Amino acid sequence: MVEYPVEARSLAVVAKMIGWIVLAHCFNVISLFAAKEAITKVIMADISSKMTAMKALLPTLENALKSFTSSDCRFKVIRTVTSSSNPSSSNSNSALQPPFSPRTLLILDSSYNPPSRAHLALASSAVASLSSSSSRLLLLFSTHNADKAPSPASFTHRLAMMILFAEDLQAHLYQRDSTSVRIPVDIGLTTAPYYTDKSTAIATEEPLAYPSKPTHIHLLGYDTLVRFLAPKYYSKFDPPLSALSPFFGGGHRLLVLLRPDSSSDNAVTGDSEEEQRGYISKLCHGSLEKDGFKREWADQIGILEGDDVKDAIGISSTEIRKAAKQKEWSKVEQMCTPGIATWLREMGLYQDDSNGAEMP
Repeated sequence: MVEYPVEARSLAVVAKMIGWIVLAHCFNVISLFAAKEAITKVIMADISSKMTAMKALLPTLENALKSFTSSDCRFKVIRTVTSSSNPSSSNSNSALQPPFSPRTLLILDSSYNPPSRAHLALASSAVASLSSSSSRLLLLFSTHNADKAPSPASFTHRLAMMILFAEDLQAHLYQRDSTSVRIPVDIGLTTAPYYTDKSTAIATEEPLAYPSKPTHIHLLGYDTLVRFLAPKYYSKFDPPLSALSPFFGGGHRLLVLLRPDSSSDNAVTGDSEEEQRGYISKLCHGSLEKDGFKREWADQIGILEGDDVKDAIGISSTEIRKAAKQKEWSKVEQMCTPGIATWLREMGLYQDDSNGAEMP
């Protein structure tokens, strides 16, 4: 038998070991690919299931909307989205009816046309700032807008998207931190056009949805804050901003997401981020005192910060609608949460819209 030098035998062993390592690495790569593929299939199946369920829910939402608009009711919770420890179990449930008893009620009031990752940044950043689990988030849609005539034909789809967005939000909060505070999300309707009127309706409309009388924290963008504090909307009051006394006097608060640039289709100013912070800071120095805004109210206006805020940069509802019109689905997916992007694609929303206008 030929006796190989020790060095040669060592090299052979090393070569064999390298071969096994390469083989193991290839196996791990294949296993990882298979795992990712399996996860993707589960996610796609989950989204498909949600789309099917939501399509079946549309008649129920339409009936709820008709019932609300034909009544004298000023506010009503029509659905609640809850989540267990498993994010895939997030679900909307009409059986979960008021009354509820939170200490804090976050309110995200929007036209949801459509919901976007900017809404996600607002909601998730606000939830992350909570120190108590005794809270709820209310996604609020007004069937009457102070600046526009209502468009009932599209309202049912907006309710559907609010529910899908709430489910996406629950999944997002879980993925970010499975141990973080995760709160129930209510889907609500109101006829009130202004924030002050909305808070009053939420607090007083019988039967009370929130008899615990929670503190209201409205989540809004900077441009909405400027409109909120615009004296022209309160011309019946003297001074005009004295109309805000019940809101701030009731201990309610505002959390504001600064706009990174003036690209927003709702932009009412071209203020830089520094100028936006300056506008808010000057409130405590009496910048709107002559119009009836009390300096101490400024303490109830905060600025939203957090890792999710950067995801709102450059997102515009108009751009989403334009991208959907052009079937640029990769752009839609960048600006919307998964459930919303899939809904827009499957339902063909905004396809008849040539310039990114809102749904008729």
